[in-house]
Amino acid sequence: MRPILVFATLSSILCLSMFYRVTNAVISPDLIRDLHLNAERLGTLGSAFFYSFALCQIPMGVLLDKIGPRIIITFFSLIGASGAIVFGSADSFASAFAGRTLLGIGMASALMGSLKVFVLQFPAGRFAILSGTIISIGTLGNILATSPLAYLNATIGWRQTLLYAGGINIILAVLLFWVLKGDGRNRQYDDIPLSAQERKTGVLESFRLVVSNLSFWQLGAVAFFRYGTLVALQGLWLGPYFMDIKGLTQMKTGNLLMMLSLGTIVGSPTAGYLTDRVFYSRKTVILMGLGLYSLCLVPLTGIFDIDSPLAFSVLLFFIGVFSSFGMLAYTHIKELFPLNMSGTAISGVNFFVISGGAVLMQVIGIIVEGFVRADRSYPPQAYHTAFFICLLGMVCGLLFYAFSKDSHRPH
Repeated sequence: MRPILVFATLSSILCLSMFYRVTNAVISPDLIRDLHLNAERLGTLGSAFFYSFALCQIPMGVLLDKIGPRIIITFFSLIGASGAIVFGSADSFASAFAGRTLLGIGMASALMGSLKVFVLQFPAGRFAILSGTIISIGTLGNILATSPLAYLNATIGWRQTLLYAGGINIILAVLLFWVLKGDGRNRQYDDIPLSAQERKTGVLESFRLVVSNLSFWQLGAVAFFRYGTLVALQGLWLGPYFMDIKGLTQMKTGNLLMMLSLGTIVGSPTAGYLTDRVFYSRKTVILMGLGLYSLCLVPLTGIFDIDSPLAFSVLLFFIGVFSSFGMLAYTHIKELFPLNMSGTAISGVNFFVISGGAVLMQVIGIIVEGFVRADRSYPPQAYHTAFFICLLGMVCGLLFYAFSKDSHRPH
C-alpha cells in the first residue's frame, strides 16, 4: 500500500510542476494587461521558471544521491509553494519574475526526485514503464493549465488560482514527508554489488565521468531542442499565436492546448512499451518518435496555411504523442552509467531539458518582438520565423544524437 501512496504523491507533485510550467500560455493576455508586458518581457517571464529550474539540476543529482529524495523533495516543494503565492500576488514584472523563479527552484526536484525513488525502491526492469507512467500522470497538470485554467481565470482570476495551487503544494509536501519513510531507500538495494572503483567514486569524479561521455552530450542536445520547443509552444507561445493570429478565444485556445497534453499522455506509455517489448532499444524508439515529431512541427512554420481548429487539434495531438518519445532519454542515460551515478547522470540530462525550455521560450519572445508593428501587434511571420528556428534546432539535435551509443533492455 505504501508504494502506491508514494507513487500517487510523487505524481501529484509532478502534476503541479507541469501546471506551473505552462500556465502562462492561457493567461498571457491577462499577464500582458496586468503586468504591462511586451512580447520580449512575456518570454522572459515564462523562461524565469526554466532558468532557475535548470540551474538547480546541477546540484540536484548530487543532493538526491547523498541526502536522499525524502528531505530534498519536501524542502524544495515548500519553496515552490512560496513561489506560487508570490507569483499570484505579483503587481509588477519584477515581483512576477521573482515568483516564477521561486517556482522553478521549488519544482526542480519533482521529476528527478521521483526517478531517483524509482531507481532505489522499484525493480530496475520497471524503470521505463514507471517513468513513462508518472510523466503521463504528471501531464494532467498540463491539461489543468488549458481549458480548466481558462475557466478558473474567467471565474476567480489567475491570481486566486495560483494562491490555491500554492496551498495544495504545501499539503503535498507534508504528505510526501510522511509516506516516504527514512531516506527513501529500499534496503534491498544496499546489497547491489558495485565494483571497488565504483564505491570509491566521489562526487567530483562522478561528475567528471558523466560529462566526459560523448553520449551524455548527444542525449543532452536532442533533449534540449525536444523539450525546449515543446514547452515554448505549449507553455507560452501557442497561446498568443492562436488568440492574436488565428483569432481564437481563450477557451478555444485552451481546448487546442489540451489536445497536445492528451497526446503526451498517450505517447509516454506507448514509447515505454515499444522500447521494452518491441524494439528492445532506447535509441531506435527515440529516433523514430522525434523524427515524426519534427515532421509535425513543419506546419507551424507557415509552410501550410492552416486555419481549421480541427486540423490544429489533430496536429497538436500528434506533436504531443511523438514528443513524449524523447522522455526515454532518462532511461537511456541511466543505463549508460552505474547505479551510484544515476542521479548525477539523469539530472545532467534534465539540465539540458529545462535549459531548452528557458532559452527557446525567451528566444521566441525576442524574435517575435523584432517584428513588432507600430500598433504593438505582431504579424504571422513573426511567429512562423520563431517556430522555424525551433524546428531547425530540433533537426540538428536529432542528427547529433543519431551517432550516440545505444542501450538495450534485455529480452
